[in-house]
Amino acid sequence: MPNLSIIPASAVMDRDLTPTQLRVLCAIGIHTDKLGGNVWASVRTMAGEAGVAERTFQAACAALVERGYLRITDRPGRTNLYQVVLEPTLHGPPQQLVHPTPAIADAPKRPQGTTQHNEAREVTASLLEIYPERPEEVPFAAALKVVTAALKGGAESSQLWQAASRYHTHCQINRTEPQYVKSFLRFFGPDGFWKSYQVQTVHGRTRAEWVASGQDGTKWDRLLAGEPYEEVMAG
Repeated sequence: MPNLSIIPASAVMDRDLTPTQLRVLCAIGIHTDKLGGNVWASVRTMAGEAGVAERTFQAACAALVERGYLRITDRPGRTNLYQVVLEPTLHGPPQQLVHPTPAIADAPKRPQGTTQHNEAREVTASLLEIYPERPEEVPFAAALKVVTAALKGGAESSQLWQAASRYHTHCQINRTEPQYVKSFLRFFGPDGFWKSYQVQTVHGRTRAEWVASGQDGTKWDRLLAGEPYEEVMAG
């Protein structure tokens, strides 16, 4: 067995990941190439390496896909193809340096508008890479326009990326033909279709994670609706 596991550092620092989910990600990371891909080991093999049941392994994979750390390609008649996502900056804001090096500290600061524009370009490129295949190519300028509008409207880059990742998984599971995949421009456009694919959490946990920990799912629903935590937990 290899003595290394390739996973993004952001996953190690993500407090919303459960220990089981992190172990599963590490087990998958044992089998990746240097870019985090080409994992075709069986569920039984990787579940055994993670020390969990196969059903638990699959549930953890679903959560990792939702959080953007994992991609799964369905291959009918064969084992699925897994890829660990190694773009940690997509899961949240970049880590700030407490003590910047002189080269960074002395570098001229770019105008805020330039920084935002560069971020939008990076996010757009990443979204186009993981978005489900369509018959026609999406013009980058048009894609950049709708992504920029979404970011200016208050969306976070991680939310957009997770929505695209979940939609990608949805299309794979349902074997959606490319011509029936919703267009990129409409998905991220003014109608906000992407919002229906957001990962909803309460106190850092999805409903599935909440129930898996032994909590009552109806309490998660009440908390999501805005009821005070003390009243919900006392009920």
